[in-house]
Amino acid sequence: MTPVKGARIFQKFSEAVKDLPAWIFSAFAAAAAILLFVPLANAELPTQYRPWLVFSLVLFGVLAIFKWVIVAFRAWRTSQAKAQARKTFHLTPIAQHCHWSVSKQADGSMVTQIVAHFAVKNQSTSPVGLVGARVIKPKINGEVIHGDVMVRQQHGRMHGTAHVSDYRIAPGTTLPGHAVVMIRGEPRVSSERDLDVTFGITDEDGNEQRVSVLCRGVRKAKPSDDPIPVEALHGITDPIEKDVAAVLQAEIGRYEKNGRPRGGFGSFHMTYDGRSDLQIPGDTWVMNTALNQEISESAEQNVIRSNSLDALFTIHARLKTDDERERYANALLRRLQEDRGYARVAYLIVIALWKVGLLGEALDAAMFGLSEDDQRNFGISNVLMLLNAMLRFQHFQFTDEALDSIERFVKGGGEHPFRIPQKIAAIRTYRIMKPAV
Repeated sequence: MTPVKGARIFQKFSEAVKDLPAWIFSAFAAAAAILLFVPLANAELPTQYRPWLVFSLVLFGVLAIFKWVIVAFRAWRTSQAKAQARKTFHLTPIAQHCHWSVSKQADGSMVTQIVAHFAVKNQSTSPVGLVGARVIKPKINGEVIHGDVMVRQQHGRMHGTAHVSDYRIAPGTTLPGHAVVMIRGEPRVSSERDLDVTFGITDEDGNEQRVSVLCRGVRKAKPSDDPIPVEALHGITDPIEKDVAAVLQAEIGRYEKNGRPRGGFGSFHMTYDGRSDLQIPGDTWVMNTALNQEISESAEQNVIRSNSLDALFTIHARLKTDDERERYANALLRRLQEDRGYARVAYLIVIALWKVGLLGEALDAAMFGLSEDDQRNFGISNVLMLLNAMLRFQHFQFTDEALDSIERFVKGGGEHPFRIPQKIAAIRTYRIMKPAV
């Protein structure tokens, strides 16, 4: 037999073998093993047939093994394809924004809250809405009070759900989102320790993706976490600087009682729509309306006031020379530093400097002197939050140059800008249209 004929025979044998099911090879291998190793069958077997049975056992055993490996691989490929078809989105945890805590309720029960932030990418060809979140690991026994997932709107800064706000992720795009789960119960670990959590996030078609995150616990306060002490007023020799520092320290006292954690802004309050002494509000709006809700159409009637700001105005009004006014400005600018202890009331300093034409300088000093993502003092965040409210309710007070300065400040930093870019665009549009009204 020539090599060519041998190759053709092997090819035909291979083609015949590959179409046979695995159970046939297993049956032939099992039959050969029985004839070789079962005494009753082996005793009746002629000696000259035994080498062929050994050959058959080895051949069909190897073929059976390979066939079953192929069967298992095909089953695995099929399951992977089905899983991939269900994987309409991918979740990437944002580690620095994942945390958990336990709080005691009025009825004495303990509630665990777990929060995780993700980058959510839509891997499908149609919009994806996320509708549910659950904690798979660790197992926390108790009633699930809340389990929701929110994403940022496609072109904006607000976050909402798919079933209420109709916020969905467009095909091929990535949006920030976060899951919040509250369970009436607590895990068997200290709340100070980091917690390995496996979330199950579900889309509106019932497809669930699992993602593991490490959520930070709540550490006990350390001496380094205490507020930075402010300077002693009696040690300030410049009378202008002493008066400025006194006002800022008085505002710190106001902020401690009516600060951001309590929904307030120290001494700042507003009059709006005939109601006075209102807290500075955040952004709210009514869905499905064509009204301009970014800025107030009656800004001239709105009033945002502060006793501390009035006191700084009084100090500035009595200054007679350029040197005195420069000392006043420097007294404020120097206190836009993290280590001076005035970060909590940076909003007052920035607004006071804006009123004397130094908004750009104030924002530059805040950007370089204060920490971003400061969860203790909210220094820069408070500045942006108050500017956001003033742009909405008193936008007529901002010059075009001031709008430019604020926009540069927002674009140059990493803090959440609220809806300042949208408000600046709305203000500019309002001013274009106003002469025609």
